[in-house]
Amino acid sequence: MDDPAEFDISVFGLWPSGEAGAEPVAEVAGREAPPRVRRAIGRLFLELKSAERPSPVDEFQMLLNDLTAEMRDQFELFRRLRASAEALIAGEDEAAAKAARADAKAATDAMALLVRTLEKIDGLQRQIVRDREAAELLAEEEGGDAAIRAELRAIIDAQADARARRLLQSWTAARDGAAVAARDSPGDPGEPESPPGAESG
Repeated sequence: MDDPAEFDISVFGLWPSGEAGAEPVAEVAGREAPPRVRRAIGRLFLELKSAERPSPVDEFQMLLNDLTAEMRDQFELFRRLRASAEALIAGEDEAAAKAARADAKAATDAMALLVRTLEKIDGLQRQIVRDREAAELLAEEEGGDAAIRAELRAIIDAQADARARRLLQSWTAARDGAAVAARDSPGDPGEPESPPGAESG
């Protein structure tokens, strides 16, 4: 970054909390919108989110959004202060010009620090989104594995139930057949029947 005063601070937008694959709100709402409109969108977003019960990660994202909005306002303030100081540098009063040069340098340093801080905040927001995407992907994979396991268990249970029914039917048929054969048999199959008229000796 050669000159912080020429930097477009609007590239650092407010991020929707609780979403994977999200983009900064200002980018979604309109990349060409004036800064005043983007700030209004950001305030509306923060007010809506404050009505919910956010998770700790969502609260952290909201804090980062608050810091982003505040530092963007400070950046614009230092930009105006630098412009005012630069207007005094070319003046005839040497003491005022010297103080103005110091003010311009201090404003430039502050703007550079703000941009570096906003870059770090933006990096944290992007890392949170990446972590959410990874967590959602893992949950989907685990959910898919659980569904496969449940389907396999259902198949095994169905096969075991069908086999048990077949075994029960076979056992019932064998038992009923044995009972019919025993009922139809006139005596002990190991003893031959006595012929009619035979005398006992």
